[in-house]
Amino acid sequence: MSFRCIVRVLLATLFAWSLLPVAAQTAGETKPAKVEVFTGYSWMNAGSTVNGFEDGAPSTLHLKDAKGGFLVDISYFFNKWVGVTVDSGAHFGEQYDADEIFVGPTLRFPGEHIQPFVHFLGGWSRLAPGNSDQNDAFGLAAGGGLDFKVARHVNIRLIQADYRYGNHNFNFGPGKPDSHINGARLAGGFVFLGGVGEELPVSATCSVTPQEVFAGEPVKASVSARNFNPKHTLKYDWSTNGGKVQGQGDTVTIDTTGIAEGQSYTANVRVSDPSNKKALANCQTSFSTKKWLPPTISCTATPGSLLAKDGPVTIHCTASSPQGVPVTLAHQGNNISGQGTDITVNTAGLDPGTVTVTSTVTDSHQLTANTSTSFTVQAPPPPPPPPPPPPSLALHSVYFVTAQPTAKNPEAGLLKTQEQTLIPIADDFKKYLAVKPDAKLVLEAHADPRGSEEYNQALTERRAARVKGFLAEHGVPAQSIETRAFGKQSQLTTNEVKQSVESDSQLTPGERKRIIKNMKTIVLAQNRRVDITLNAPGVESQQSVRQFPFNGADALTLIGGREKPKATPPAKKPAKRPARKAAGKKKKAAQ
Repeated sequence: MSFRCIVRVLLATLFAWSLLPVAAQTAGETKPAKVEVFTGYSWMNAGSTVNGFEDGAPSTLHLKDAKGGFLVDISYFFNKWVGVTVDSGAHFGEQYDADEIFVGPTLRFPGEHIQPFVHFLGGWSRLAPGNSDQNDAFGLAAGGGLDFKVARHVNIRLIQADYRYGNHNFNFGPGKPDSHINGARLAGGFVFLGGVGEELPVSATCSVTPQEVFAGEPVKASVSARNFNPKHTLKYDWSTNGGKVQGQGDTVTIDTTGIAEGQSYTANVRVSDPSNKKALANCQTSFSTKKWLPPTISCTATPGSLLAKDGPVTIHCTASSPQGVPVTLAHQGNNISGQGTDITVNTAGLDPGTVTVTSTVTDSHQLTANTSTSFTVQAPPPPPPPPPPPPSLALHSVYFVTAQPTAKNPEAGLLKTQEQTLIPIADDFKKYLAVKPDAKLVLEAHADPRGSEEYNQALTERRAARVKGFLAEHGVPAQSIETRAFGKQSQLTTNEVKQSVESDSQLTPGERKRIIKNMKTIVLAQNRRVDITLNAPGVESQQSVRQFPFNGADALTLIGGREKPKATPPAKKPAKRPARKAAGKKKKAAQ
């Protein structure tokens, strides 16, 4: 039995090898078979010891002798790689028989001539030691093999090697261990293919990148060939009506220098297999050239309006090419300096009016664009009118009572009449500062000669500070006031005081006479004062009038007060006449 199986396998193998040249001529790629049926010789070594029967009596058999038999596998594939296999085999020998029916997944790896595979199978296993007793148990076979393609529907299984296991139990008594199959299974034979796909036709698909370019820019062309024999070197013949093809192979470059703008062009390729003249495919793709656009430019002038003396004017331009190539700029106009995107215009000597500068941009294709930038030179303004004269100030000296203000009460001593003198001075000086902000009021404080030098100096400092504080309270900036304390210095003489009294038009003859009689007292009062001087750059200094305010409500107390005006005698009323007499006269007059 084993010899006959071996002979059959050898004959089938020789037949398959006779078909090999036919298979080698097959070109292209075919779809793998859906169904594969394998049949062939199988050799198994159980690799175990079995407790069984021999001539009807229990015996221990060594199952290491090789067993010959046959194997039939039917496989169905769900796709190119994965399928399910039903495995059936029988092995015959002098010491035992073994049979199995297994099922399980199979994974194949289709190639042009060689197809490896692996599988994992499990199911029914039968073992009959001594060819008499038998045991059914679970078994499995795990392994793989290698198929060789010899014809469209026939492969030769060069080898199939599996690990073979069977969990059999022949326990006939104490000391007799369980038995199982734990060995190897080898097979070879023919695989008959069903559901084999038709030979796929060769084809080619080509493309270009980018599909739109400017003339002069390169285009990359590529082709993808399908269903050609992957073991063969293909030939690619490229051609184009738009430029020159550079390079060889499945990817080339098309030089578009010199072709027309705004046109469409094609690239063609012929793919062939030198080993198979029937394997031939053509494809075509297209590309186009864009029309070159002129450059753009825009400019702005800063400032847009100015006096000629306030120049220069800066002109900034932004220029570019839609194609992204470098550009150059040129400018035309008067008094221009600089180049490129930023220039300046010197406005000195330019007449009033609108000034225009023309700017031109040029790209590498000598395409140009122009723009004009304008700014205005203003006429000089008329000279400003002379400043208004500062307002006049009516300055009057301020007088203090004896020994005022004191050190303990530096805010005292300023009579109401003197406050009324200072208020209009403060208001007028604030207006004066609006015209002459650098003007200053100088306060010069004096004292009568009766005190010591130290006492009078401190007294005059307090008087000057008191007047300054009052003016500041009424809005005069402190920094516009200066103070000077003279103590006993700069005393008015009796004649100076007398002349001041005689020129005072507000005094009555009687008051003037009383003042002169009390001249010594009046001279002392006239020296208890603060003179006010107005100083302003470019303006003649103005001195306050040093005239004691005898008309004040609190002034003439030094000489007994002012004279009261004489009372006017009342007018005499006319005598009343009797009414009857008057009436008689009216009647008589009427008559």
